[in-house]
Amino acid sequence: MIEVAAAVILRGDRVLVARRARPASLAGKWEFPGGKLEPGESGAEALEREIVEELDLRVEVGRSLGSSHRVPPGEGAPDLRLTAYAARPVESDGEPRLVDGTHDDLRWVTAPELVTLDLAPLDVPLVEGAAAFLEAPDDHLR
Repeated sequence: MIEVAAAVILRGDRVLVARRARPASLAGKWEFPGGKLEPGESGAEALEREIVEELDLRVEVGRSLGSSHRVPPGEGAPDLRLTAYAARPVESDGEPRLVDGTHDDLRWVTAPELVTLDLAPLDVPLVEGAAAFLEAPDDHLR
């Protein structure tokens, strides 16, 4: 099982989404940014590291907002579990920027806008948790 963490980063009444540039199977799909957990790393630790690496943005990570799971077709391919976490920029005026080529666009979107995006399949089940975070942010941040 490969564990992946995604950050639902809140600023005001909007959350950050990023459009994948690669791999080809996900190019053009929107997602909550994040990445794979390294051995011994928690979801929060992975996000604090990954968001700086991908978006040059320091974040404070809160509670889990839910997870989704994929069992790939074919033998030998690992299962994948994506867990979303509430997050917010450490600096109130912190602005993400594209750094490593993983993504080619960034947007701050409201809950109604979120449901109109062409999301990556594993991110679709996370929209409900993201919407709950938007409605009651203090319940999800430490």
